Amino acid sequence: MADRPPPTPLVYASSAQSSPSKIGSWISADPGKLGDPLKHNAPLDRKLAVWDNMNRSMLVDLDVFEDEVLWSQDKGPFPEPTERAKRIATEAVQSLFYPDGSATPANNISEDAIAQMIVRKVINRVGLPNKHKAALSQSMTCLTDGSLSKVDAAIYSEDRLPADGRPDWTNMRLFIEFKKGGTRHDPFDDDAADGQAESWAESRKKVRGQLLSYMHDVFLYQHRSGLYSLFINGPEFRAMRWDRSGVLATRATNYAQDPVSLLRVLWAFALFDLVEQGSDPTAILLSPHSAEYKRMDLWAKENKALDMPHMPNSDLSQFFPHTAASGARDPPQARSAPTTQFKAIQPTTPVFEFVRKKFRESLVSDWPRYKLFVGPDGREFLVGKPDFHSKSMFGRGTRGYVALDLRTGELVWLKDSWRPFYVGVEPEGNYLATMAADLKDRLVVPTVIAHGDVGGQCTFASTFTSPKTSRRDTQGGPVCDVRMAGTKRRYEEYVSADTTDAVEDQLLTTKQGLCHLVHYRIAVAEICLPLDEFQCGAQLLKLIENCIATHRDAYEKFGLLHRDISTGNILILPRVFQKNGKATVNWHGLLTDWELAKYVPRDNSRQRVQQSERTGTWPFMSVGYIQNPEWPVVVADDLESFFHVMLYQSVRYLRHSLGSMATDFVKSYFDTFQLRNDGTQLCSNTKIRTVNIGKLEHGGDLLEFFTRKDEVLSPINDFFQEWLALFVERYRTASELGESDVSLESEDEDGFFAGYDDDGNEIPFDPRVATLKVRIIATELQDQVSLPEKLRDHTATLDLFRRYRTTLMWPRMDKVGDQVSKEYDPRPHVIAARSQVESALVQASTEGSGLLKKPRLDPEASIHRDAGAPSARPSGSSASSNRGASRDVVHSEFELFSL
Repeated sequence: MADRPPPTPLVYASSAQSSPSKIGSWISADPGKLGDPLKHNAPLDRKLAVWDNMNRSMLVDLDVFEDEVLWSQDKGPFPEPTERAKRIATEAVQSLFYPDGSATPANNISEDAIAQMIVRKVINRVGLPNKHKAALSQSMTCLTDGSLSKVDAAIYSEDRLPADGRPDWTNMRLFIEFKKGGTRHDPFDDDAADGQAESWAESRKKVRGQLLSYMHDVFLYQHRSGLYSLFINGPEFRAMRWDRSGVLATRATNYAQDPVSLLRVLWAFALFDLVEQGSDPTAILLSPHSAEYKRMDLWAKENKALDMPHMPNSDLSQFFPHTAASGARDPPQARSAPTTQFKAIQPTTPVFEFVRKKFRESLVSDWPRYKLFVGPDGREFLVGKPDFHSKSMFGRGTRGYVALDLRTGELVWLKDSWRPFYVGVEPEGNYLATMAADLKDRLVVPTVIAHGDVGGQCTFASTFTSPKTSRRDTQGGPVCDVRMAGTKRRYEEYVSADTTDAVEDQLLTTKQGLCHLVHYRIAVAEICLPLDEFQCGAQLLKLIENCIATHRDAYEKFGLLHRDISTGNILILPRVFQKNGKATVNWHGLLTDWELAKYVPRDNSRQRVQQSERTGTWPFMSVGYIQNPEWPVVVADDLESFFHVMLYQSVRYLRHSLGSMATDFVKSYFDTFQLRNDGTQLCSNTKIRTVNIGKLEHGGDLLEFFTRKDEVLSPINDFFQEWLALFVERYRTASELGESDVSLESEDEDGFFAGYDDDGNEIPFDPRVATLKVRIIATELQDQVSLPEKLRDHTATLDLFRRYRTTLMWPRMDKVGDQVSKEYDPRPHVIAARSQVESALVQASTEGSGLLKKPRLDPEASIHRDAGAPSARPSGSSASSNRGASRDVVHSEFELFSL
C-alpha cells in the first residue's frame, strides 16, 4: 500500500463572512442523516440544535407580544386577571425578592426557590382559567424519552397533571425553564445593535440548547402548529412562541418589580382553547380504552396466515393460490381502497411480515397514539411512534409512520411534514398523482391514498412583522395566520400575481429571513425497505437503475425533475411477481420523496433560478450544482447524485480494498466542505477530484472492489470507471480511460450469477463457464454524440446499466457488514468544526477586519478565544498549502455535515 500523504484538512472556512450568524444557513443539518440513527446524547444534540437556531429568533417588546401574538385585537381587550389573582401573585413574588418589606431586592436566590414560588405559590394558587395547573419536574425524566430531558416545570390541564415528578411531554401545554438570574444564563441579547437575538457566549448557548431540546420533545410527542413557553431567569422573564420557522421571544421583563406582567401572560394563555395554544386539531390523541387504540394492538399481532416473507424469490403460493396472470403486481397494501369504513376486527389481507413488524414496533408502551386526518375529505389514519423523525427543531420537521388506514384496514406509509413554500413548487402529492395518471406505462412511484395541506396551518413566526406594518409577506401577498388554523387556504391565496411571475424556486421569507412553511400530510400505499438492505452489488445496480428509469419517465413524459436524489430517497419495494401460475417476491427500486420536485422545460431555456437556499441533500449534490447554486438543477445533476448514492452504498457494504479506511473515505468524500471567502460553500476535495480525474482513490490508494476472493476484482470497478467518464467530460478534464480486463473465477457454480433481467429475476450462470474474461472499452470522446450531450438525457446512463447488469458475471457474496465504524459519531466533529469556524469569525471581528458584525460578548462568561479554544489556523499550516483551497481560507481538522 502506498505511503499516505498528510491528511487534508476536512473543513475550510473563510474569514470574510458577513456575520457569524450567517453560518447557521450553511451548516444546518442532521449529522445522522447518512448513517444509522445516532444514540441520544443530550450535550451533543443540544450544541447542534443551538447552531440550527441561529438567525431564527426575533425579540419583541412585551406589549407587542401581548397584542400581536397572545391576544389579537379581533378577540377584544386583553384579559385582565382577577384582583384576587393579582394579590396572590404580588404577595408571593415580593415575599421572595423583597423579604420583610425591604426596598432592596434579595441576592442569590436559588433557582429552586424561584421555581417553587412560581409553581406552588402563584400558578397553582391564583386559579388560572380553564383549570390549568403546573407541575415541577426538575429531577426526573420521562420513561420513554431517550434524550433524558428534565424540563423544570410545565402547565397542564388539571385532569392531566402528572403526579410522579416526571415531565409528561404528551400532555404539557406550556413548558417553563428556571434560572437563578444573570446575563450568563440568558439565552438572548436585548442590547444587540444589529438586532441579532442570539448570543455566542458559551453559557448562554447552553441555555438555548436546553430550551430547544424541550421544544423538540414536545413537538415529537405531540402534533402541534406552535408552542408557548416561559423562561424565568431570577427576577426577569421572557415569554416565547415557537414554531418550525423560528421563535418569537419577549425582551426581558422584571416581574419582581411588576408581578402582574408575568401573571397577564399566564392568564391569557390559560384562556386559550387547545388550538390557540398550538395543538393541531387534525390530530386526536387516542385513549388506551378506545376501540381504535385496541384495534392497533390487534393489527400488530403476528399472523402466520397473512404475514408474507419479503426476501427476493420467496414463494407466495399459499397467499395467492389462484395466481394466473404473469407480471409484477402491486403489493397487497397498494390495492384500491373500498369506499366504506373498515369494520373488521382482524386484518384479512396478506401483508409483508416486515410491514407488520414495523407497525408493531411503533406501538411503544406509554408512547402516545393518534388519529390523524389527511386530505380534503379528512381520511383517518392511526399512528404510534414515528418510524423516522427529523432531529432538527426547525424546517420540515418530517415524521414518517407506518399507519393503519381506518377506511380499508390496510397498513400504509404516512408522512407528516412542513413543506417550504417555494414559488413554482407544488405539494408532493400533486406530482405523484400526475405521474400515476400515465396508465399506459405506469411509473413505479408511491401510490397516493390521501394528501393535502393541514387545516390551513402555516408557520406564524415567518409571517410576523412589527405592529406598525401590514402583516403581509415580503412579496406583497397575503399570508396565512395561526389564528386561522381551521380555515382552508388555496395555494393561490398564499402568493400574489406578482410573486408567481417572480423568480422560480424562491423560498418565501419575511424581512427577518425566516422560511415560510406550510403543514402537509401525505399517505401512500407503499411501505419499503431501506436501500442498505440490498443483498449484493448486482442487485444494488438493478435497484438504482429502476429509480433512474423512473426519473427518466418523470422527466420525459411530464417535464418533472426530482432534485433531491439521496440514499434516503431510494428505497426497496418488495412486489408480488406472478409467472407460470406461481407468485414470488421481486425487489424493485422506488424513488420517493418528490417534495422538492419541479416542472422544468426539457431544454432548460425558461428556468430562472436564484434560490434562497440550495435544494437537495448536501452529501449527494452534484459538484457542479454545489459550486454554482445559482444554476438551475438539470438532468446531469440528478444523474451525478445517483452516482454518489451508489458509491456511498458500495463503500459501506461491498468488499473493497480500503478495509478499515472506509470510515475515513466517507468522511473525506461525503461529510466535508470548503468555504470560499465570499461565503460560497463547496464540496470536499475528494469529491471534486473524483469527478474531475475519474479515479476512485483515498489517500493515494486506489479504491477497488472485490468478489468473494479479495484477489478477484468485481465488475463494479469498470462500471464505476465508465460511469465516471461521463462526469469527467462534463467537468472538462483530460482524463482517459483505457482498456481494462475483468477476470472472475468461481470454484463452484453457486458463487456467481449473470446479473438480473428486466423483470428483476436472476440470470442463471452457465456452470460450464468456469472463467469469464470480459474486455470493456471506455466510451471514446470522438463519438458523434459527445459525453456532455449524453448527460442531457438518461439514454447513455441506462444503456450503461443494462449492459453491465445483463452481460457480466456478478458475485453473489460481495456484500459484507457495514464497514463504517460503529464508533463513528459525526457529532463531535461537527461541533468542533463549527466551533473552529465560529472562533475564526469572532477573531476576525475583534481584530478589526471590518468585515464582520461584532458578536455580543458576555461579560460574565468567557467566549472561545478567551477560554483558550484552539486556534482556527493550526500551527504550521497556511492557507496556500491547502490542496484545492485557492482562496484565503482558515483550516480546521474536523469534518462537517451541511444543509
